Amino acid sequence: MGKRIKFSPLKARILMMVSPMFCAIFFGLGSCSFIDHTLKVGLSFWLDMIREDFMLVLSFIRFNMSLVKSIYRMIKNNLLLNSNIQELRDCYPELEEDWQNLNDADYLDKDLQVLVYGDHLICYRTFDIAYLPECSKIDAFMKASVFRLSRFREVRRVHFSAWYLDGNESELRTDELRKFIGMNQKAHKDALFDYLRENFDYIELETFD
Repeated sequence: MGKRIKFSPLKARILMMVSPMFCAIFFGLGSCSFIDHTLKVGLSFWLDMIREDFMLVLSFIRFNMSLVKSIYRMIKNNLLLNSNIQELRDCYPELEEDWQNLNDADYLDKDLQVLVYGDHLICYRTFDIAYLPECSKIDAFMKASVFRLSRFREVRRVHFSAWYLDGNESELRTDELRKFIGMNQKAHKDALFDYLRENFDYIELETFD
């Protein structure tokens, strides 16, 4: 038996908060700086700047809007994580006692960081889940990463989207901070899809490069 994985919803929560938290810090510092400068020089300074360099002000507004959007995404992701954790606990009471029971999953890929436990497909680093009996289709997307192994080759990673019978879509994200260097993700994705075809043959599977 290989080394057991330490599953932790807390780690998933921290993972999805890293980027938004930095954005929140920058937003807070920027807001404090704006208020402080306004108190020192007066509101007329900003009115003059708008008249003289509107594009600079517009860029500043867009930057702050992106920060607000990132903070909103953090709140939304935490609410989704809470819902996913509760769904897994309701379906599998043994997980209420110990999340390490996920090591007994029917299918587990440590490199791709996905598993199938009971009737759920789980990306266990983010705890994004899909309830397979109600899925009609699962798409795999090969995402190009900003990390480069060399001048000519980009690192790629897989993320999934699950489509339900009622038409709703659920995103299943792998670890966004991991580089996945030295791993044939296509082979791992194909192995997962082979398992799903064998055990959930009613689900349509498709890959987008």
